[in-house]
Amino acid sequence: MELATYLSFLSDLRQTLDSLSALEQKKIQAIKAGDLAALDECMKQEQAATMDLRGREQRRAAMLKELGLEKVSLRDLPSHCPPAYKGQATEISQQVLRSYEVFSSAQEASRTLMESNLRRIQNELEHREAERRKAPSASPKAQSDFRA
Repeated sequence: MELATYLSFLSDLRQTLDSLSALEQKKIQAIKAGDLAALDECMKQEQAATMDLRGREQRRAAMLKELGLEKVSLRDLPSHCPPAYKGQATEISQQVLRSYEVFSSAQEASRTLMESNLRRIQNELEHREAERRKAPSASPKAQSDFRA
């Protein structure tokens, strides 16, 4: 396998990460809008994307091993490339790292927002349950006797 194939793979990975970032933004908007159908759809897409990323990670590890670079981090990749690929490797690795940072940030924001909303819902349910317990219930003694 050639290094060019691996760099192309990294470019595709960057595009996938960018798509996932956009999906996280849609998820954030669905959470803010309280749109459960849209949120459910985003979460289904997210699950599929997670499976895809796992497969890509396995493929990436295999490619690195084939290239003899299995212990080389993405950040250090350019320093292990032949001069003809050094510039391209630098650009692509930086793009992937930036895309990953954006995705991680969006993912953290959506998780925090969802957790916050879940806590709010839980508090509301607890409040309603407490109110229900406080409300007087109709007892048989409270019935009027209409016999004259």
